Formats: sequence, C-alpha cells, structure tokens
Amino acid sequence: MTKENHPPWSFAEWVLQLLEERFPWLGKTTDEQISGADTVDQLTDLHQELKSRRRTNRRNDGKSKN
Repeated sequence: MTKENHPPWSFAEWVLQLLEERFPWLGKTTDEQISGADTVDQLTDLHQELKSRRRTNRRNDGKSKN
C-alpha cells in the first residue's frame, strides 16, 4: 500500500511511522550499538522540524480564517 492510498492513520500510528523513518534501529532485535550523541542530534533535529511545521500550520490556519 502506498502513502497515497493508505487509510487515515491514528496519532499513534503517525508517531510510530515518524520514529521508524527517523530512527530505523528502533524496534530491531539486534544488539547493534547505537550512538547516544547521534540519537540526541537526531531528536533535536526532529524537534526543530516539528516546531517549524507547527508554526507554519498555525500561520496557514490563521490566514484561511481571515
């Protein structure tokens, strides 16, 4: 199923998809070593991106109501 024709996702499904895209090692059963510093950098980047999206969405919502 492609992203274009999948059924609507719940919030939890959306978050899981986002985490798995950004952190592919999540949920793996291997004992692969994960760098804590890299993980913090990735989380910081994700946090900034989500904040930016939220600002953009709020701005766009405000414009559409006027």
